[in-house]
Amino acid sequence: MISFIKGRVEDVDRDTLSIDVNGLGYRVFSSAATIGRVAPGEVVKLHTRMIVREDSISLFGFLGEDELYLFEKLITVSGIGPKVAISILSSMPPAEFATLVVEGRVEELMRVPGIGRKTGERLILELKDKLDIYGGEYKQEAMPDNRKEALEALISLGFDATGVRRALSRVDEEEADTARLIKLCLKILKS
Repeated sequence: MISFIKGRVEDVDRDTLSIDVNGLGYRVFSSAATIGRVAPGEVVKLHTRMIVREDSISLFGFLGEDELYLFEKLITVSGIGPKVAISILSSMPPAEFATLVVEGRVEELMRVPGIGRKTGERLILELKDKLDIYGGEYKQEAMPDNRKEALEALISLGFDATGVRRALSRVDEEEADTARLIKLCLKILKS
């Protein structure tokens, strides 16, 4: 799997970028937000996801890790393929989309091209808990990296997102590394 590529932008199209990485050209599908922020000749680093299908291999890339994170969550929803995921990412910032999903605002989700009522409801049902891990921090991006990593690690272990956020708020050690935060939160969560 290709986790990122770094190279010079050769060409910018409506929904793709051509990136020259040491003489090898990659065609990368991307959102309007990423495409709008790059220009030919510029050196960029794109966080990527490669999707292999029977009849194609496609590379999707984004300047921000938040866009990649949301893209990966979107394509896990039944009925949402890469093209619809790109359409969603092109319609609004990831934080705004996460807010709509977490708050269950289906009418506003239906404004995105390709999203009807049933799809909007499915997005809310399947993603609400997955996007809620960031809570207000996702919207404001105020949570330090070590706390985000601890939050994600504890959720992946099966703990409730709300409970983990509460436990993190009770840990006073601002400079603690991720492992220490996890250990302190586990004590709180198990008590």
